[in-house]
Amino acid sequence: MSYDLSRRQALLATGLLVAGATAPTCAWAQDNDDESDLEDVAEDAAIWGLPLVQTGRYITLARAKGIKWNQLYLNQTLATPALRVPGPNVDTIYGFAWLDLSAGPVVLDVPDAGDRYYSFQFMDAYENTFAYVGRRATGTSAGTFVIAGPDWDGSLPTGAKRIDAPTNAVLVLTRTLVKGPKDLPAAQALQDAYTLSPLANYPAGKKAGVVEANVLNILPAPDLGGSAGEFFDELNSLVTLYPPRGQELAEFRKFSALRLGRGFSRNNKLSPNALQEALERALQRVKAAKVSEDDDGWRVNYHITNFIADPLLRAGVNQFGPGANIAEEALYFTASHDSDGQLLDGSQRYSITFPKGQLPPVDAFWSLILYGADFFLVDNPINRYSINDRTEGLQFDSDGALRIIIQHNLPANAANWLPAPAGPFKLILRTYQPGPELLARRYKAPYIVRLAA
Repeated sequence: MSYDLSRRQALLATGLLVAGATAPTCAWAQDNDDESDLEDVAEDAAIWGLPLVQTGRYITLARAKGIKWNQLYLNQTLATPALRVPGPNVDTIYGFAWLDLSAGPVVLDVPDAGDRYYSFQFMDAYENTFAYVGRRATGTSAGTFVIAGPDWDGSLPTGAKRIDAPTNAVLVLTRTLVKGPKDLPAAQALQDAYTLSPLANYPAGKKAGVVEANVLNILPAPDLGGSAGEFFDELNSLVTLYPPRGQELAEFRKFSALRLGRGFSRNNKLSPNALQEALERALQRVKAAKVSEDDDGWRVNYHITNFIADPLLRAGVNQFGPGANIAEEALYFTASHDSDGQLLDGSQRYSITFPKGQLPPVDAFWSLILYGADFFLVDNPINRYSINDRTEGLQFDSDGALRIIIQHNLPANAANWLPAPAGPFKLILRTYQPGPELLARRYKAPYIVRLAA
């Protein structure tokens, strides 16, 4: 990815980079006299640190683009192919904010949402989803929530609920369901009522979101290749700025021989070539990581939790960017092959049939979305990117089944048509607030059947 500033210049300008030669010794760092197999240690450290470096680079990009701390930014239109973010849903309007809690907590106010699905997802600097506000987690009544950094101790406004953040940098993603084309203004009105404010200036400092088209373009697919020296310099600075705690700290101490957080550039004993090879091996392992399991031709990850203890799994989950929901909030079934194991391709025709009474069992909504092989939405002549529980005009078979047709060319009956590109594509079946049958793995997504030409 390209920046208006060099990455090092931008990090220095925003305070994210501390020069390796002058980085302070951290009280939480411990010495480890066993410095054998340092390359393996560096490889494991790169995997563990990948989400943190990714966060640092996103913050750098946000600062270069003029994104302000503690300000909510809203996209009030549904995702289209113009949104160059991999894997967006097309069911909710999005928003995001970067919180800086170093000067004190930030207050989130939400209005009564009726029964509408909405969520605020809170991620720390290590890309752990540590909390939610929304329909599943806190209900849909109006509420006040105080997001506090790890070292804050103070009193809350009357009626407010406290959310403790593991780091002072927090990425917030918000999703608000649009029930149909005519419902967009109501969803936008709900978004307009979300506010953020520094606790020190609450409630006078309440600020509504800034409406900006395609706001999530600020979170592009990350590029973590390049210089290993730069990668580890950033990691060295970031663990100083956002110290690991709890289980994160226990994992971090395995890498103490690298002197991360204690002047890595000055004290590291690996050659530049060895460090580069360690980073490249780490990125290969992340790319190859099996973050999901096969379930009748679909792949699904039941293991995304508030804290993902396995560093490789966490890096794999976040390698295309932050924002994957925990399983209780949403389960994603992904497919790139049909029931015969052949790659999905628009040169073929397919059907997916949900028998009567076997639509996805959810408490919020479900949506089958088609993406190109790169996980970006694909232009099509009817501007339909998904079929979901709110799609108007769907036709059911005489036995009550819902049969979805997936192909490139316009079929004779387009009511249940999900348009595909001419070449390879992928599918994601999203299930928001999955019911017990989904979480217990008793529900099986239908087969993707290739039809005769």
